[in-house]
Amino acid sequence: MSGLKKVKKAIKPVYNIGKYIRYKTEGILAKHHVYLNGNIKKLASYQDKHKGERVFLIGTGPSLKAEDLELLKDEYSIGCNMVYKIYSQTSWRPTYHCVTDRNYGIRLSEELSQKVTVPFFVPKSTYVRMKQHPQNSIWISDIYDQDIYEVTGDMLSYCRVQGTVMGFMIELAIFMGFEEIYLLGVDCTSSFQAKGHFVKDYVPENLNKENEQRLKEDGNLTKEQAAAKSIDRSIAAYEIIQEFVTRTKKAKVYNATRGGALEVFPRVCLDDVLGKGEKL
Repeated sequence: MSGLKKVKKAIKPVYNIGKYIRYKTEGILAKHHVYLNGNIKKLASYQDKHKGERVFLIGTGPSLKAEDLELLKDEYSIGCNMVYKIYSQTSWRPTYHCVTDRNYGIRLSEELSQKVTVPFFVPKSTYVRMKQHPQNSIWISDIYDQDIYEVTGDMLSYCRVQGTVMGFMIELAIFMGFEEIYLLGVDCTSSFQAKGHFVKDYVPENLNKENEQRLKEDGNLTKEQAAAKSIDRSIAAYEIIQEFVTRTKKAKVYNATRGGALEVFPRVCLDDVLGKGEKL
């Protein structure tokens, strides 16, 4: 680790405490309808907007199929990252869209601004790195630390970002008041794997090269080691989410993915959830 990185790591906890105090203050004011900026006011308008309803959160794993998305045309849904690469195969479009990865934000901001036409939710640390933004963008203050993850239950103040965009999406769905949350296309795979997504060339070549450079900086990991590390971090985050929803009873999270390796949440059959299963 370089000297500069060591200094940044040493001061980061102090820096994060400062952000925590600021964000908590902004959240408390927002709860009393005092908004320090237009973004927080816009975000507050989504709190409990979908109280008691259900939503489908769409991942980009290899199990994702256009025919399943066609079944969700009349349902609330949240898409993520480059799910728009399946749009040519389906008339389905998500109700909302999310991105958390900073590299995606930096390298794909122009593409995202063109492809995403629904309300776009993004952590502030990613938003500020984007040169262009979808028209209806809403940022959420975040404290980014790969070693610490929690479900804050307080997105008007801040959120934690770690491991997977799906954690951000689940917390956003809870913030919006959805009480039944179904995951689809969440295979618990990684971009470092050859078949980690629903389409072969999901990750652009320039991002692939950057990912390879990050592997060298992260202890010269192999792609297999990086994939395992990424998946382990995601599963750890999902376990924290499951503990939160079980303890608070704010929502129930189910895995409607066809296959995949995610076993943290109860499995359900998508056809049964939609009432399209075989009737006896």
